[in-house]
Amino acid sequence: MDSVLKQRITALIYDEYSKLKPSSKPVIKSNGTKEWTVLASIVAWNSRDDKIRMICMSTGVKALPNELLKRSNGKMLHDCHAEILSIRGLNTVILHHIKNLKEGETSDLINEVDDKYIWKMENQLILYISRVPCGDASMNTIESQDETSETFEIPDDNKTQYLKCENSTILRGRLNFTKKGYVRSKPGRYDSQITFSKSCSDKLCTKQVTSLLNCLTYELLSEPIYLNYLIIPSLNETDSIGLKRCFQDRFQNTSDREQSYQPKLFDIENCEGKFVDDKQSVEETPSAMSSIKLYFDQFNIQEQAILNGVKNGSYSKGSKPLRKGCETAISRYSQWKLYNQINSERDKSYVQFKHHQKSRRVMVEHFRHVLSSEGWVPTLEDDCNI
Repeated sequence: MDSVLKQRITALIYDEYSKLKPSSKPVIKSNGTKEWTVLASIVAWNSRDDKIRMICMSTGVKALPNELLKRSNGKMLHDCHAEILSIRGLNTVILHHIKNLKEGETSDLINEVDDKYIWKMENQLILYISRVPCGDASMNTIESQDETSETFEIPDDNKTQYLKCENSTILRGRLNFTKKGYVRSKPGRYDSQITFSKSCSDKLCTKQVTSLLNCLTYELLSEPIYLNYLIIPSLNETDSIGLKRCFQDRFQNTSDREQSYQPKLFDIENCEGKFVDDKQSVEETPSAMSSIKLYFDQFNIQEQAILNGVKNGSYSKGSKPLRKGCETAISRYSQWKLYNQINSERDKSYVQFKHHQKSRRVMVEHFRHVLSSEGWVPTLEDDCNI
């Protein structure tokens, strides 16, 4: 990708970020401490007319504890890291466009041919992230910057480093930097409630095989779609080593007989210009707020601030039932509701529908085994009905 195009993309994203509501951004606390966050955005670059189209923008660095999913019913966002919110945003935009096509409207992203929906391949997908994704891709970067107890080598028989004691191929957060190429959970304080959500590195790596589509859009589009470019600002040599290992070298153990699961590798691009609300010093604290902005078209744009996995102002503490209408536009419940307006599956729950996609499930489970040979540690099942 040429530098001019990268500059155009980042300038557009930064300009759109400046338009976010204050509630969607980090703040300076009453004690003077500045908050920071991660910014992500997915844009479509039309290679025919050289136009750039915003699809979604997101901020966030938080993930919910596994325990909280017991009352979710598809309405809480487990993973509120920016890049994962953007992928959810892309899938929500796709669902809206397919619904519009079914109702006789047009789409600049998707074609309808003989009752089938096809992504317009001239629209190449680009993911911008304001810093190296958490997990394996960032291990070299963090190791070179931090002098904490987490950087010291931990013996294999020390079970504290593992997400589950019986599984030595999935590590908890940033523990044991000496281990590279491993699946990791989202980072967090060791004394905090545990999250089983996997790192952004692992999720993005998986998307090179399973595609950017979730189970709903996978069912609707004739062909899967993949990320073409990943853009991150101010990459140095250490960053590049970790990114290459995570997103390219981890596939070297994939054999020839697994050609159907061969990855569609994205290009990793460096760009200039740091994100204004990136972490600048150790004194800064991560923002509790997340946000999503969806660009359905130039006249239909939706922005939502997110706190504790639901719309800001809608969270109920403890074990109380969630408030009606607390779910965001990119929640599992909202997407399942939208899918049922396209193809009614009201006799099934979301999880039942997902389990019927046997070929996709086999693909996902196969690649999880490639990443973690001792098995997977799933998050709590989060089902919902319409």
